[in-house]
Amino acid sequence: MSRGVAGPGADAPVRKRARVDAERSEHSGSAGDQARGDEAPVQDAEYWAQVANEADAPDNVAGHRDLYLDTVRRRRWEKRADLVQVNRRLLDFDFEKLCSVTLSNVNIYACLVCGRYFQGRGKSTPAYRHSIDEGHRVFMNLETAGVYVLPDNYQVNDPALLDIQRQLSLTYSEPQIARLDAPDAHEALDLDAKPYLPGFVGLNNIGANDYMNVVIQALAHVPPLRNYFLRGGVPPTERAGAGSGGPPSVTEAAGRLVHSTELVRRFATLVRKLWNPGGFKGQVSPHELLQEVASASQGRFRLTEQADPVDFLGWLLNRLHADLAGGVSAARKRRTIITQCFQGQLRVESQRVIVRSGIEDEAVVDKLDHDGRRAGGQEDEHGRAKFNIDQEIRVDHPPFLMLALDLPPPPVFQDVVKQNIIPQIPLAHVLAKYDGTTIQEANGMIRRFKLTKLPPYIILHFRRFTKNRFVEERNPTIVNFPTVGLDLAEYLEAPADGPTLGTVYNLLANVTHEATAGTVRDNSVWRSQVHTRTDGERVSDEDVRREERWFQMQDLLVDEVNKQMLFLGESYIQVRPARGRLG
Repeated sequence: MSRGVAGPGADAPVRKRARVDAERSEHSGSAGDQARGDEAPVQDAEYWAQVANEADAPDNVAGHRDLYLDTVRRRRWEKRADLVQVNRRLLDFDFEKLCSVTLSNVNIYACLVCGRYFQGRGKSTPAYRHSIDEGHRVFMNLETAGVYVLPDNYQVNDPALLDIQRQLSLTYSEPQIARLDAPDAHEALDLDAKPYLPGFVGLNNIGANDYMNVVIQALAHVPPLRNYFLRGGVPPTERAGAGSGGPPSVTEAAGRLVHSTELVRRFATLVRKLWNPGGFKGQVSPHELLQEVASASQGRFRLTEQADPVDFLGWLLNRLHADLAGGVSAARKRRTIITQCFQGQLRVESQRVIVRSGIEDEAVVDKLDHDGRRAGGQEDEHGRAKFNIDQEIRVDHPPFLMLALDLPPPPVFQDVVKQNIIPQIPLAHVLAKYDGTTIQEANGMIRRFKLTKLPPYIILHFRRFTKNRFVEERNPTIVNFPTVGLDLAEYLEAPADGPTLGTVYNLLANVTHEATAGTVRDNSVWRSQVHTRTDGERVSDEDVRREERWFQMQDLLVDEVNKQMLFLGESYIQVRPARGRLG
């Protein structure tokens, strides 16, 4: 129907639009005006609804209006059922792009009326048959974000579709990325006008993947890693015009990462969705990524089976590094965003313990033999292990992506009310493992560790779970730690050219574990506590304390919590940026 043709009641849609626009203007006020301006802080769902609204006005549209786009063009706040056929609440691009009929992943289209996925658009395809049987006319290609009307099979371009297209192919401009960590970052609105803070949104627990969710939440808040995937692996100097204009293709949104592995692409997509300021929902499903994780790990990490977050974190970091580097062999030679953020280096000195004759078999030696140590000069007057300088001491310099910290064994005594005593220890106590003098004993070897290179972001792992030949045990010891100003200088080997910088770390993310008392993993609950951070400027510890806001994320639950709550749980993983690297 042409808008230039007058007829009976031709002005009715115009009057209806004017009335709806007036009502919207009354509710939005200056915020709507700001969203339409060039200096809008974010281009969220409200912004694209305004774009569609303005494009719907007769003054802004020339020529013909597509008959079937009447089902899409309606504003999301209109309530009349006869006007609203496309329900954006039914559109979910978080799941695998598989045809609901053939289960194929080739040439898939999403029906914008019901949200289901179908293959193809030719006369013999499921999408074509669906358009005939159900009367649903508008479909979007999930690879190109192109929109087509079936069964007529022609492509359409309309501003009313922009907000939908951008859910599929999210891009971020450099100004948008720079504002993500700004102290005045404001909340966005979902389709139900509920506010949410981009980046601090829940992840759906599909089965038993909460151990994966906490790791993803922690990594998605490491600014250099996050920004790398938001840019699609393309340096800022090569991203002219990113995030502006019309809807980008999926290839453009993925940047260089489109040529990487499926795991990298899906991880990047999930990070972009977590930080999406124009999301239809204030939550995200990691289903697509986790399906690929299950496949890439050969079933080691599944959606429906619990596993250890540290195991998953180690596997994910190493696998992302290898995929970004171009293979396992290239990973040993090339640096990637993973190693740039997290890789440090240790000096490890080790010496084999001289054991008594008859028990030299390492398969049966699970602890040091004191008589053998004494005979070999590897024990001091207090019975503690030491190095024998007359024997060979092996020195290695292995890299690391996370530091494992051993907790002291919990006491076996009980208090007066017959309750187990839960000890508390300072973080410095467990960090002494890396002071270069403390001896570690295990499997017929004595070792001592010293840090030789600190990474920009250090990952600490508190080893709470231990296994012997019979059972698994959990250590409930509470670790007292500072949120700002953790100085690792005394654990770092002094370089020959003078003191190093960047030895002071603040807390960015804290992963905690909770289980039924007296058990190991019964009713396990994993939570990720993440700091909102200040801007990217170098700030003092006092400034960080003043700006501290912590959000606790447990699957779909996202709550702002008091900082004091951080110290009550069993910390399992911590991510800490060096001072000056908060943004």
